[in-house]
Amino acid sequence: MIPFQFFPALRKKRCICWICLEDSTYDSTWLLHTCGCNLQIHKSCYIKWLYQIHVELFLSDPLDSPKGADLPIITSLKCLVDGHHDFMTTFSLAEIWETRPIWGQKSVPFQNDYLFNIMSLYTKRNNHPPYVLLKFGQCPQCKKTNFIKRPTVTTYSPVLSLFYQWQKITRYVVPLGITSSFLLNPEKTSFDLGLWQLRCLFPENVLRNMLNISTTKALDVYAQTERGLLSIPLTSSIIICGFLHYLSNISNVSANAILFKWVYLNIVKTAGNKYYKGIGLPKIILYSNLATFCYNFSLKRFFDLIYKKLIDKGGRNLYHGDFENTNHMVPVDEFFIRRSWYTILAEKIVWPLVGKCTGGLLLKLFLWAQKKFKIEWSPNCSPSEFRMIFNIIGCGTAAISWSSLKLYASYRRCLELEKINKFAEENSREEETEFF
Repeated sequence: MIPFQFFPALRKKRCICWICLEDSTYDSTWLLHTCGCNLQIHKSCYIKWLYQIHVELFLSDPLDSPKGADLPIITSLKCLVDGHHDFMTTFSLAEIWETRPIWGQKSVPFQNDYLFNIMSLYTKRNNHPPYVLLKFGQCPQCKKTNFIKRPTVTTYSPVLSLFYQWQKITRYVVPLGITSSFLLNPEKTSFDLGLWQLRCLFPENVLRNMLNISTTKALDVYAQTERGLLSIPLTSSIIICGFLHYLSNISNVSANAILFKWVYLNIVKTAGNKYYKGIGLPKIILYSNLATFCYNFSLKRFFDLIYKKLIDKGGRNLYHGDFENTNHMVPVDEFFIRRSWYTILAEKIVWPLVGKCTGGLLLKLFLWAQKKFKIEWSPNCSPSEFRMIFNIIGCGTAAISWSSLKLYASYRRCLELEKINKFAEENSREEETEFF
């Protein structure tokens, strides 16, 4: 056996905090200097140090200051240590770039990961603290200001990480990719996107009847030129271009959304009345509307009730103010995990594809159960029509699963905010400690 001393990387690293001088084995409570100096510091000691710096900077006499005068400092520290701070902002990359301050040539600690977001957060909210963290200290040895990684406090949850990564991806991809495509050629982009979504759900024979065309491949050719798009029947263009907007408002119960869905579905139903063989497109629309109605007035209300209980339990831990004010109303399902237009747009774009994949899995499960339990039943429709039914069922299953995962992620986020508040407040109390 090879001696253990030949693998120094496997040994437990010992760290000494240069503030409290305590030494222990390296773990998640430590921060290592990134400036090149062989120094370490506790996360809690670093937060106490930052708190002391800003108290001396903003409060002329900390002992005689009124109670709560240091609240903006503590709030800024909470935002600093929040490892999932993007949940608190709903600004896209373009909006963050517009509100970014001019840094000049000086290196700013945590510039890309923290300050861009917090500056955009504080410059666009009515209920924000009057300032943000201005100083982050410097290394006692090399005197560099950008000497340490941003300290973060998180809770381990794969579901919460999934939602966070999804929000970060959509923040960059949608504004840069989809938005630029819509700006350059909005008509063609809407047409191509709507046709792709329809193909995910409906087979070729259904689309031919619904869009009044001999083959949908001809639509790809027509979409290449403006004259080709104008030659497509108006009803077909409305069905294709309006499909994404219909998906975006499918669970919306406002008057305008209900009116739009009623008009759109009547256009689809009228165009699909020719297709009455097999299951029938009007029946599919009817069953889909009934399923959406049942979801909005049963399962969604049940989810909202749970969200309200979570808000009552952990709403006080929101460190950037109360969102339920007269200026900024937020739905209960977005209280802990905010969504903006880019997130909603990305979800509605990929929804048919996810529904198709989910429907394929459900179909395989159904065929396996039919074979396993020897169920002798055959549908009164073609295989492509039968797959279409499972595609639509898959869309509903995917939507309910995503809502359930978001509810669980909100619960984990509520616990995480409680942990962040406890960590920041405990380490922001002014103590008689001498810092370097």
